[in-house]
Amino acid sequence: MFKIGATTLPLAGWVVNPRKPDEGRAQRLAAVRLLVEGYGLHAVELSLDLGAAYPQVFDNGFYRSVADLQQEFGFVCTVHLPFLWVDLSSLNELIRQASVDCLRRCVELVQPVDVDTYVVHLWGFTTTQISAQLQNPAQRRAILAGLVRQGGRSLGALLEALDPADVCVENLEDSVFEFAWPLVEEMGTSICLDVGHLAWQDGDPLGFLVKHGERVREVHLHDAVRAAAGRQAGARDHLALGQGHVDYHAVLSKLEEIGYDGAVILELNTREALEESLEQVRPFL
Repeated sequence: MFKIGATTLPLAGWVVNPRKPDEGRAQRLAAVRLLVEGYGLHAVELSLDLGAAYPQVFDNGFYRSVADLQQEFGFVCTVHLPFLWVDLSSLNELIRQASVDCLRRCVELVQPVDVDTYVVHLWGFTTTQISAQLQNPAQRRAILAGLVRQGGRSLGALLEALDPADVCVENLEDSVFEFAWPLVEEMGTSICLDVGHLAWQDGDPLGFLVKHGERVREVHLHDAVRAAAGRQAGARDHLALGQGHVDYHAVLSKLEEIGYDGAVILELNTREALEESLEQVRPFL
């Protein structure tokens, strides 16, 4: 049976005061405790952008404290590797290398924790913007081919430190996952299925599970509103379950049917959205 969990972000936010590191650490640890003890969840996802942005707060000692909580409560821990301000597929080699170094440092930082899976974004925001702007199909394919080569180099460097099966390449809001798929196959990595991102594209999560289910080792679940045909402006995701177009009951039932036993992480931004979503998935807890 899969394990439903969440990130600490709806409870503790994205920012801390670096001048008060003890306060920031205590707030985040309290959020972990509330997720597992208060809400009865069985998985917690750590957002390592926090470790990258605030290394003086989320240091090795903080992750040792997370490991102590994991030992106490027995929850599954997943990690979302940094994706803000980094780009593993950048054609600017200095940026690509710095991005790899950032991720590898964060992997070392979280060593005290028993990590089940590591989620990675192969594309950064710049790649998404370039992909959206290129209307000429030949130019778009050529640029994306270069980005895939760079992303493959970065992924290969990351796999020097991690078991490929534990690394989950996530499908993003853009529509270039098909370019990442050959890397997933070649390097033996897993997939993080983000249901909301797929809905953003008017994609079919059940069809995705039929096609790639054996590779899926983590699921991100949030609701989304699809864009109007041919437009992206109206699309929204990371909504509370029940506020968009995602048939989350069908997704969870399909996961049960195929015997998926990994983490299903609710990716939401507010406590209210988290609690609304927990009511929707309560039968699966």
